Amino acid sequence: MEEEFVCLPAPTGKKRIPVKCDGEKPCSRCHKMKKHCVFFVIPKDPAIERLENVESEVHRLREQVDEISSLLRQSVSTSQVLQELSQSSHGRPESQQVLDSMAITGCEAAKASPVHSHTHSHLTGEIPVASLLQSPSGKKRKRSGFEVQNEPVADFISKGLITIENARSFFKTFFEGCDRSIPIFDPVYDTFESVRARSSILLNAICTIGCRVEAILGTSSMSDLLHAELKKWINVIIQNERLSCLESVQALLVVACYSAERSLILSFATRMALDLRLEEAYEELTQRLALREEGGFFDVEQLLMRKSRTWFGLVVLEHILRVDGGKPPGIRLLGHARRCRLLLGHPSSTVLDLRLLSQVELNVLRATINDTLATPTDLDKEDIVEFVHGTKADLDVWFDDWLRIIANSSIDEQPYLDVAVRVQKCWAEMMMYCKALRAMGVENVATMSAIERNILFLAKVSARNHLRLITETPHLYLAQLKYAMDFVWAKCAFCFLLLLKLSRLLPEGEDENDQLLAEGNRLVDELTRVGNTPSTSTSNGTTSAGGENMYLQILRVSIEKYGRALRDAPPDPTGPTTAPFWDLFDAQADLQSFVPEQFVSEWDFPGLNLFYFPTGWQDFFGEFSLRFD
Repeated sequence: MEEEFVCLPAPTGKKRIPVKCDGEKPCSRCHKMKKHCVFFVIPKDPAIERLENVESEVHRLREQVDEISSLLRQSVSTSQVLQELSQSSHGRPESQQVLDSMAITGCEAAKASPVHSHTHSHLTGEIPVASLLQSPSGKKRKRSGFEVQNEPVADFISKGLITIENARSFFKTFFEGCDRSIPIFDPVYDTFESVRARSSILLNAICTIGCRVEAILGTSSMSDLLHAELKKWINVIIQNERLSCLESVQALLVVACYSAERSLILSFATRMALDLRLEEAYEELTQRLALREEGGFFDVEQLLMRKSRTWFGLVVLEHILRVDGGKPPGIRLLGHARRCRLLLGHPSSTVLDLRLLSQVELNVLRATINDTLATPTDLDKEDIVEFVHGTKADLDVWFDDWLRIIANSSIDEQPYLDVAVRVQKCWAEMMMYCKALRAMGVENVATMSAIERNILFLAKVSARNHLRLITETPHLYLAQLKYAMDFVWAKCAFCFLLLLKLSRLLPEGEDENDQLLAEGNRLVDELTRVGNTPSTSTSNGTTSAGGENMYLQILRVSIEKYGRALRDAPPDPTGPTTAPFWDLFDAQADLQSFVPEQFVSEWDFPGLNLFYFPTGWQDFFGEFSLRFD
């Protein structure tokens, strides 16, 4: 609207100064001169108003046409690039393709663009379409007196370290079980030929882990050789920005899962993934799935699916090392973790996605537990108890949901998935109860209240269920430990050691002791079958000086100390159920004080510091006298 202003007539003898309205009511100039404003609104001409509306609509339509034209040009250019790449890769013999992959791979050929392309690339390799279509930047970088050498990464086959038959065998072994521990691959897409053509460093990482698992004559020395060679090229991948790509992130993640430097390598992998903006792939893919666009770019969604898997693999391992390894917080999921279930509806989803996404949800919940019960905490004991009860309900909901989802999965994988989910639930509950007691600041069982003793008893029940699950079906869980990373070995050893200690702190009867010894010996026997394979090579830091898996050795020592405590106990059929304090003083003190270094320096597993010591002098001397009666 136009506004005009009419001033009062000027006094006689003075020149009249017209004042224009400045849009204020009253006019600021008139307000300053203390004049009275009289204004009125002149309506617009209807013809002019209609003309302005038409011009606005034409401008909007022109912008839409320009956007559509731009998308069409990009689509045509992308199709041409794909056709050229397809012809150049499939029109040559395999030997030539191998030589080309040795000299230069997809992610080694082009520097990863920091600009995330939401144009929908059809490429399945590492070279983003945006980097092929973009013109060089007009701004030149200042030349430096230093340069990073760009030596191409060659695979172990080309370097003559292993034969192609060995490589295929190691590759097959990896995908027989290791991919369950690192469920970021698609068995249909990530074939031997495909991985070798796309990334030498990823092939080297997979073959190194597969070689470590294979228990054949001479493989152990070869495993150490491959691991040493792999570490050299991991350094090159980390320091060279031009080698950053999806497959490089996957290779770093594989190495992190089976390396003693797991936390450090994971940080490098996360940094590279953030530079490649892999975290945006999940949001983009969920938006596409929510819209359910007909005739969408399926190749683009497949690439987004692979990126999402890799990113979630980083998230899961980061949360595990954060909750169970004391790693500083690094990644936090915004929004509800259950949204990730949308990925199960994508046509390229695999049965391994069930394992991956269930762990995403569980470990996000475990991270919340860890942050809430971190010491020191502002919560009082009542708040901690209330939080534990509420979180237990959340764990039950997660467990019931995924049991229903797994029931509709592949028949072959159902038993493995079912046992894995049950074992993970027991572990999550046991850690929650132990961390709740640690947050309450209680260690002496003799001073615990009834509520605190109940929480400790629930931790014991979870540990017993964990032992029962893994020993009743050893072929579904324990036999798979030869493929597992050392975190899984550490969990098995810790759960059993904690159960032994809690059986002495909260005894339930003599039958319990004999049953625990029998189950412990059966557990050691099962793990011995898989614990002396090359999967426990010194390269991943899980082997003791004697050549045995260190966590298997912890189990043996735990059973030995527990058996000694039972043998030294004098029979007292008329006495109370709980043994007197001075009974088994030496043996039980030895068991209670047994805290392996690995559970202090490498893993943050609470509960082993619990003990029993009477606080009343009357109780103390009463139990002392019982010892010498």
